[in-house]
Amino acid sequence: MIFTWSYSALKNFETCAKRHYHYDVVKDVKEPESEQLREGNRLHKVFEDRLKGTPLPLGFGQHEGLLAKVVAAPGELHVELKLAITSSFTPVAYFGKDVWYRSRIDAVKVNGPVALALDWKSGRPTEDLTQCQLMASTLFAHMPALQRVKTALVFVGHDKIEPAEFVREDLTEIWGEILPRVKAMQKARQQQEYPPKPSGLCKKYCAVVSCPYHGKGG
Repeated sequence: MIFTWSYSALKNFETCAKRHYHYDVVKDVKEPESEQLREGNRLHKVFEDRLKGTPLPLGFGQHEGLLAKVVAAPGELHVELKLAITSSFTPVAYFGKDVWYRSRIDAVKVNGPVALALDWKSGRPTEDLTQCQLMASTLFAHMPALQRVKTALVFVGHDKIEPAEFVREDLTEIWGEILPRVKAMQKARQQQEYPPKPSGLCKKYCAVVSCPYHGKGG
């Protein structure tokens, strides 16, 4: 089996390897569509449509200021941008035969050598440098003229933004931090070893009922 991964797969793996196995590898368990998940999916679709020119529907008008700024910012706008790279960090088609990592960025504005990459978040604010690093890395791979990428996780319902900025020279350090984590995930795939990691998620937020910790918590 060809090893491919994504940010969400890495996050699932590090949260609980068994959860990752069922959610991302064999895919025999689907995450339940909770109210929070439905709201998040709805938010992303509404934002996507607005950035493509459709006015915001009723109930979302409070976000017009933010989205109008993105549209008005100088540069070329990309919405729901799908990018992929090979294990040699070179660009490849999203479903290409040599694909290694896949990324989907909610909104990107490219202005000459500088890009702004945004990810919309509907949940509670958290710090997550890894997602920002990966957004920047895939953009650098696909756009050779880029020299700087400004990223931001935008926590829409909390008026909170977590920014991070990268230059092309940061790539060695970025992958130096991320590759050992990816290799651990790849090793688990090769050895087919996915031990459970009990946590507070087990009680209410995991659908892997075959796990001995399901419904019990960590």
